[in-house]
Amino acid sequence: MTALPSAQDVADALAMSVEREDAAGAPWCPPGDGAALRRWVRDRSASLGTGMRRVVRLARLMAVADGRDYTRFLYQRLPRLRAGLFRHALERAAAEGRLPRSVATLSERCVHLREPALAPQGTTEAAFEIDFAQMPRLAALLDVLHNALGFTVVADLLGPLLAPGAPRTTADEVARALQAALNAWLSARLESPSHMLQAQQIRRFLIGRGRLAPEAVDDEAILLFWTTAAQADDERTDGFRLYRSAAAAMLRYRQALRDAAVARHLEDALGRGFEPANDDGSSGQTEAGGETWRSPLRALVARPASRVKWLTAREQRALVNYLGGSAAEDEAGRPEEGDEEDAAWNGGLAGEERFDLAFSLTLLRADVFGAIQASIVARLRKRVAAPAAVAQAMELPGDSAYVAAATAYEDVREQLYVESLAALALLLETGAAEAVILLDRLGGRLVVDAILGSADHRARAAEDEDGAETLRAAMAPILKAAIADPGSVPEGAGHKLLVEALAARRKVSRAGFRREDSIDPEMVAALRSGATAVFDVVAELDRLTAKLSQKAATADCAGDIARFQAAFRAIYLGSSEA
Repeated sequence: MTALPSAQDVADALAMSVEREDAAGAPWCPPGDGAALRRWVRDRSASLGTGMRRVVRLARLMAVADGRDYTRFLYQRLPRLRAGLFRHALERAAAEGRLPRSVATLSERCVHLREPALAPQGTTEAAFEIDFAQMPRLAALLDVLHNALGFTVVADLLGPLLAPGAPRTTADEVARALQAALNAWLSARLESPSHMLQAQQIRRFLIGRGRLAPEAVDDEAILLFWTTAAQADDERTDGFRLYRSAAAAMLRYRQALRDAAVARHLEDALGRGFEPANDDGSSGQTEAGGETWRSPLRALVARPASRVKWLTAREQRALVNYLGGSAAEDEAGRPEEGDEEDAAWNGGLAGEERFDLAFSLTLLRADVFGAIQASIVARLRKRVAAPAAVAQAMELPGDSAYVAAATAYEDVREQLYVESLAALALLLETGAAEAVILLDRLGGRLVVDAILGSADHRARAAEDEDGAETLRAAMAPILKAAIADPGSVPEGAGHKLLVEALAARRKVSRAGFRREDSIDPEMVAALRSGATAVFDVVAELDRLTAKLSQKAATADCAGDIARFQAAFRAIYLGSSEA
């Protein structure tokens, strides 16, 4: 399975360049230039843009000086990146006639590039200067581009400057195209600059509390951070006014601290020559089979499964903090009904990670007070006066708000369970093999055996030359007969499950479960696609509800109402905008 883009890709691309050694064991890239290059890429500052404009010109210079290819000059003519070596190689190219004066002239400290396409844009300067001292850093940046984008992509983008003869495309145009490609690659792997500033603010907050460690992030720290950051007048780190945003950022930062701690643990163990212990250093985001956790709700709200109305818009909103949801939002910051299929996915409070139940109080706070804050924002956008907007929104919660929020998860779980029974009845009626999966998930292997017969019989069928297709064909009439006449199945768990499935079939009337839907091939395909996903969502809710109900019963909801009310007043009163 292809790995998802991550910040590790950027770290690896940089490390391959700045940590490389030459044949004698000396650094290939000067350490100072390597450190500067890391800052350029990490911060995506103006220095990176300036460097990109210079690097495309250096590539043109190296291509001409080599006589064949800029990569031969970079990787074969230079044993390592040093200003003196660049100067020597270019002086030799000029002496041997490979670097015409019409292309470049050399001085004691720099090269003057004289081709019109390489001239500085927007100035009257006839030549573009690159100091020999700048060349090691620029060459290392070019090497990073190779590591990140690939040699072929970089060569194609540089192509207009590398062709024989005078370039017809300006160097600045090529630089813009190359930087756009790099920015796109980085954007898929690094946080935006505003997110980096937010991370710095979280770091300062945790250090101020005395400890920069994953354990320092808990429910109380998240609430304190929000109340501090939301009221701070700091436009550079805007985005923490919403409690949900601040909580999500803190949980992501905690995960980053955990990842960093695990990496240090592994490096330390390997450095001492030990095998890394399989201890509790993992984040718990990888399943036993080695697959990274992925919200099962994504499969349920994506085509083809989304043709079935497994969840109403209200039910989806109830799950968004825990399991994520559509990125499309209405004016109150809630998912819009009907946009789930086309909109991008927005992770829950834990982003793409599985939610840590140690933060169940933060989840309750986000469900209750995040919704209240969204209501305040919606009222302010409708030009309701700030005092009235806050007062009206805070009329909603009572001391049992947390219990109600926990109950909402239980209600959604029960609805999905009933729908899984109804889906079982429909899939049995069509003889779909996915019904067997639901039989197993709902009742276990004994139920499957009660309806289909012994496992040995199915195994022998599967060993047939046509394998799975033969098994499907053999099962279909048995499945149809079982649901058509549950009495034909012996009394026991299997018979009971079939009766419950038929009752659920009559009870659920949403799209996908109506009588006419059973003869719609696309709707049946949607049911087959979502059958296992819906049960995975139920399993995630089973994991949550017992813990959340316990926390809701013991949490100080009244105290939190007072704290959030004071924070909302501090944030919004005196302002007519959110």
